[in-house]
Amino acid sequence: MWRDLGHEVEVLTFAKHALDGAMDLERDLAGIEVHEVGYLPVRRAAASERGAARWEAVKALTRRARFALGSFGDVRLFAYRGLLRKGLRRCAERRFDLIVATSPPDVIFLVARRLSQRMGVPWVADFRDAWFHDMVLYRSRLAAALAGPLNRWLVSNAALLVAVSRGLQTRLQRYLGREVLLSFNGFLEEDQRDVAPTADGIRHIAYTGRVYPGKQDPEPLLRALAALRREIRDLPRRLSIDFYGFDDPALRSLVERHGVAECVALRGFVPYRESIAAQRAADALLFLDWMDVGAEGMMTGKLFEYLGSRRPILALGPRKDSEAARLIAGAGAGILLTSDSEVVDYLRKLLASPRPADLPAQAIARFSRERQAAELLGAILPRLPG
Repeated sequence: MWRDLGHEVEVLTFAKHALDGAMDLERDLAGIEVHEVGYLPVRRAAASERGAARWEAVKALTRRARFALGSFGDVRLFAYRGLLRKGLRRCAERRFDLIVATSPPDVIFLVARRLSQRMGVPWVADFRDAWFHDMVLYRSRLAAALAGPLNRWLVSNAALLVAVSRGLQTRLQRYLGREVLLSFNGFLEEDQRDVAPTADGIRHIAYTGRVYPGKQDPEPLLRALAALRREIRDLPRRLSIDFYGFDDPALRSLVERHGVAECVALRGFVPYRESIAAQRAADALLFLDWMDVGAEGMMTGKLFEYLGSRRPILALGPRKDSEAARLIAGAGAGILLTSDSEVVDYLRKLLASPRPADLPAQAIARFSRERQAAELLGAILPRLPG
């Protein structure tokens, strides 16, 4: 984005492997130098559904143990020396005005901190996720306690801090005692192409991405489907809930337990652009808000993809005053429901009404990544030292 505003941009990152997940997101990188540094003694795998799915299964089995360790169990820490060497070499070869480091993973902050110390270049710590201090999602008490001091030390010499949500911004400001800028993930305007609605006569509600068992709750929708199934005999020919993402045994089990398999399609992993097209073609988009109050400030990029699709959002969660709920309501982009009866009423109306219209483009324009990037740069430059 900053390249398009006339700035020279270089990217320093670690080499990607199948364990990092699907790698089918391609962007126009013309004019941007990208430096990838290897850190694992294994051959880099091509981006494939099979390879990514294999590692997804491994990560699912080890998720609780890995997340319990937080940053301290991240294999990408091994990239530190290689990233630092490459960064020092590039800083010696040309002058940089600014380093922007995006976390997670925390190894990126470690590298930026050291580069800034060695080369005298100011750096910005950009928090895209909430892995610090009291954000205890999945983590052990020890890892959560250590994460606070670690992050405090990591960003102690950062010129500026940036957060991805108001909740995270507030927590960081309170914990670190410093100003924190806000920059949402946003959606990419180039991804938003016109897609014809599904022409099978069925109302489609689409969900793209992972469902986190115990942290997000799709059961109100499944219970509502079961209730409607008893009163509308041909419901499977009128309504489909389409889940796009890696096949999740826990989700499949929930669907079977509620007896709504005929109304739910578990479509598995699809390429990024296909998932965006599925959003545009759907009648509505399912968003599962975080159940844990301790997760306030977790603002998934999926929400902004949904906004960019301009399709109405059906959000489910425990409270209607969460940050995600307020953002959706403020943009006029949908509704957050907290009870089974509300979901049943919503589905009845969806079935009885014409296809909902797209949201007006101006309603969500401020959430585009292009706009967010320009506003962030405009806020950073006047605050830099010197």
